[in-house]
Amino acid sequence: MLKIDLNYFPGWTRKSMTFTIDDGNITLDKKFISYIQPGGFKGTFNLTTPLSYQAPKSEQHDFYRSLYEGYEIGNHCRYHAYPFTPDRTVIIKNELFDKEVAEREYGYLTDEEGLYRIFTYDWTYLADNKKFMECVDSCQKELEEIFGKGKIKGFIWPCGEQKNSVVFQELKAYGFQSIRITGCLKDSNGFALPPDRMRWSYNADWSNLTKVGRLYEQYPDDGTLKFFCFGVHSHDFENNNCWEVLKEFVDNYGNRPETFWYASVGDIMDYEDSVKKVIINDKEIQNPSDIDLFIKINGKRATLHKNSSIILA
Repeated sequence: MLKIDLNYFPGWTRKSMTFTIDDGNITLDKKFISYIQPGGFKGTFNLTTPLSYQAPKSEQHDFYRSLYEGYEIGNHCRYHAYPFTPDRTVIIKNELFDKEVAEREYGYLTDEEGLYRIFTYDWTYLADNKKFMECVDSCQKELEEIFGKGKIKGFIWPCGEQKNSVVFQELKAYGFQSIRITGCLKDSNGFALPPDRMRWSYNADWSNLTKVGRLYEQYPDDGTLKFFCFGVHSHDFENNNCWEVLKEFVDNYGNRPETFWYASVGDIMDYEDSVKKVIINDKEIQNPSDIDLFIKINGKRATLHKNSSIILA
């Protein structure tokens, strides 16, 4: 009887490696890329709008395409806005926000209906449910205008997962491939691929990148596909003066395609979906997806090309 093993990424490795970086800090994202690019790392940058590069629209778009070329882009919500939640109560004053005189214990109106300014760690935006989804939608459309229709697959909660069940259901209905929260999972669940794509997170950040990376490298092959993702801001490495931590990580774990598949979050999830679509019968193995799959038949490597099949002897 033939033994067919579908659980391989490109390069016949079981381990994927990616990153998720929030907020779109132009200067520091560029610095982050300069560190990870030599190691062949791929990943996802999660952007808010309006974008901060001041230039004519066409020039602005060209700049962002060039800066993030080769990387995936995620929707981090226009204005980085919070939605209203049961645990966030604030008295909204009936006056426009003025930072010079605003009192931190109150919220203030803005020029846009349903959008307010409140103080958290700084003066941030708060939106009612309708406005929040408008912010999500306007961010999606602007990012698609820059990077291409259908390219923005994931949503990333601003400031971590928000306790608003109505908005959460609307986000799921919007059609995102995944919704990311915030917080290190470390080696939880054996570095498995996210079991719940509507509530997934990364494994490591600047504070434990070396430790968790080592755990991942040493994690034994149990026959399943694995997932390692680090984040969460490029400014974390700047603010904590720890770019050397990132450099050491890239030096240790970059340029090792025989061990790790470097891909974006969306690409890893697309690959998993394609594996699940494979059809096996007595005569052949069929791949109805648009992605080439790397498999083993009786221990021997084989490529199951997209929209094709392998005849079983």
